[in-house]
Amino acid sequence: MKRRDFVKSLGITGALVPLAPGFTRAQQIGDLIKPDDPLLMGPAHRTVWGRNGAVAAADIQGSLAGMKMLARGGNAIDAIVATAAALNVVEPYMSGMGGFGGYMMIYLAKERKVVCLDHMGLSPKAVSAQNMTERDFDEGYKSPIVPGSIGGWAEALSRYGTMSLGDVFEPAIDLAENGFVVTEYDAQSFAGSAKKLAQFPTTASIFLPGGQAPREGQVVVQKALAATFRKVAREGAQTFYTGEIAQKIVRFLQANGGLLTMEDFAAWKPRWRDPISTTFQGYTLYGPQPGSCAMTMFQVLNVLDGLDLKNLSPYSVEFAHHWIEAMKLAFVDDDAYNTGRDAEIPVARLVSKEYAAEQRQKIRARQATARLLPVLDTVGTTSFSAADKWGNIVAFTQSLVSGFGCGVAAADTGVLLNNGHRYGFVLEANHVNALTGRQHPKGVMSPTIVVKDGQGRFGIGASGGYTIPQTVGQVIAKVLAFDMDVQHAIASPRIMINRPAGRVPLLGQSQTYADPNYPAATLAGLRTLGHVFSEPGNAGAVQGVGVHPTAGTLCAGSDPRRDGHPIAF
Repeated sequence: MKRRDFVKSLGITGALVPLAPGFTRAQQIGDLIKPDDPLLMGPAHRTVWGRNGAVAAADIQGSLAGMKMLARGGNAIDAIVATAAALNVVEPYMSGMGGFGGYMMIYLAKERKVVCLDHMGLSPKAVSAQNMTERDFDEGYKSPIVPGSIGGWAEALSRYGTMSLGDVFEPAIDLAENGFVVTEYDAQSFAGSAKKLAQFPTTASIFLPGGQAPREGQVVVQKALAATFRKVAREGAQTFYTGEIAQKIVRFLQANGGLLTMEDFAAWKPRWRDPISTTFQGYTLYGPQPGSCAMTMFQVLNVLDGLDLKNLSPYSVEFAHHWIEAMKLAFVDDDAYNTGRDAEIPVARLVSKEYAAEQRQKIRARQATARLLPVLDTVGTTSFSAADKWGNIVAFTQSLVSGFGCGVAAADTGVLLNNGHRYGFVLEANHVNALTGRQHPKGVMSPTIVVKDGQGRFGIGASGGYTIPQTVGQVIAKVLAFDMDVQHAIASPRIMINRPAGRVPLLGQSQTYADPNYPAATLAGLRTLGHVFSEPGNAGAVQGVGVHPTAGTLCAGSDPRRDGHPIAF
């Protein structure tokens, strides 16, 4: 069924009719995309527009779940939690209530301010470098940390939403109880992780029926997960942390050598934290505090902000070279300072324009420097955004970390658990993210809210491991500096630096990669400067929503690299 048919089923008309922008190129957030642009990735569509609500998610069922809440009179926070729950079902390899958490950026239109919910999980008290291995970081019963996802959903809904957990879980429960239809992307994800899932009987019984990975067009049913959603809706998120669900998860993990305890679950709490900010091209950008990679992304954008961007192209050799080099320099600081634990981090200095000027001076105009080792990871993250008719905007990124997390579905709950140790910690004793108990992990997510003159203009986020600050940053630059509409900016080709999880050896032999349709002439020019390119890899997936600065209308764009489908009405 097409998006238009889905929206008609809600009784909404005209949801996907693009609205003439009617504002200047310097102002625009959602002008019409050029569908014949040869650089666009995948089956690109136009930016969608509406008056009452907009949702962009990596799966149409997620966008539809959020849109149902908006159509019933809910706000962007109601929509974002409904979307999160639905994606738990239809993107089980990316996120869910057993995820290690995420960051939610919210622009509150009435108060004209941005707030940030940090609901990253917590490592077990008993964990140490002595009882964990690199394999334990990747999969198995020792791999999870206390999930922060479900607690974050409930916290956001309680503070700023208007609906109940039962209301926003309705679409997810229906999808879990009656099944969702497997897409081509889903089928690839199931097949790619089949060996991992087959190791764990509770997981294989759900996602490998008859020992086979689900294929495109087949239906996946998750009745146990539906029952868990119903229980949380009735009893609240506390059942996941101090009640029966927590008991089931802990007993199951400990019976199989896991480390999490009931005390660990009870110790977890969501945290409302002041966002960090910078300016770019006259706009103010807000992101989560360190632990996220917003700081890293802001450093790069600050370096770029000092160039004459209006006289450059996003595909010029000069822009691409400066982007790559600034990203490498920012990753040096990220490795040295960025952590989810309580630590003194010189954030103000690192995201200052003065520091950006110093970094800019380190970039040699005719030579590539500061290379990173070429390693790619399979990641399990999703990002989605929503806006409502009141002008509220939410950008939310959450994760299982790797695809299907640790691979373990806990007991009979249907809940897939994260492998939060993988990106959050390292086994090296003296590193800023050295593995210790009861610590919040580092997360590379970078959801961002963009504000102009106090008015929320758009919210954007991405999946993709360490490509996240790179993809979000490039899309922001294309919209604000190069006058692309949000969908065009998302669908256009990107360039990335390979970076693995955990500790990053720097100044080694590294590679960069680009989307397959990245301009060949630019790549050739970059090679003459010493940049080394690998085969195209993970370019992440971006979802974004925007608000027209004068009309107040709403737009949304989704990434064709995944099953992204925006909806507006």
